[in-house]
Amino acid sequence: MRLHHPDWPLPRPDAIHHIVEDFLTDWTAPNAHVLPLRRFLENCLSTDLRNFFAESCFLFAFTHQKLPPSCQQGYARMQGLVGSQELRHHAVQSGLLQDYT
Repeated sequence: MRLHHPDWPLPRPDAIHHIVEDFLTDWTAPNAHVLPLRRFLENCLSTDLRNFFAESCFLFAFTHQKLPPSCQQGYARMQGLVGSQELRHHAVQSGLLQDYT
């Protein structure tokens, strides 16, 4: 950038995300800042950045070809779903597993 002529225009961005910034801004406000930023990043990256529970990742694994990043990083690396009798019963009732007992 330093080597370019001072009148040289910057390249046009593909997308822009505008945010309000002042010292009173609540950066953790879900609807005012977090959700718009997440949607902007999802649009730029063409992926789903929401966090899912292990049960939802389990369903995604059987119904979608590509898992969301939170499922890839947690559930798919054996960090999400801990088997139990109650979980097996729920999977059988919902039709995800067959009852072999």
